[in-house]
Amino acid sequence: MEKTKMLKMLENSGFLVEEGLYYCAGSESIYREVLDSAAKEGEEKLPVLAKCMEEADYQRYQIEVHGIKNVAKTIGCVCLYEAALAQNDAAKEGKYEQVRKNHAAFMTVYEKEIALIRDAIAEPV
Repeated sequence: MEKTKMLKMLENSGFLVEEGLYYCAGSESIYREVLDSAAKEGEEKLPVLAKCMEEADYQRYQIEVHGIKNVAKTIGCVCLYEAALAQNDAAKEGKYEQVRKNHAAFMTVYEKEIALIRDAIAEPV
């Protein structure tokens, strides 16, 4: 089966598309819906994460990045998964200076991956 432009775009950007499809019962249409939901949720979480940093609410921050990590794994987004895992582990271990230091880089990765998903799912079926 020939891969669609969306799948090729994601693969070329480092996504493990086969893993994402696996979690979506092998259905590209379900995968597209899950990607859309992940992007929407990401757009909502960006200001939440920023507020957590402003208020030094590391417990809430850890909960949020834990969820992001799980979603990233489900959609096959390796780069975001690894970045969220690092932030999650640092917050869980109480390494708050490390969390603060790496927050901007994490947000950059998150924003980039959301934009990439948006571009990919905009491709016609």
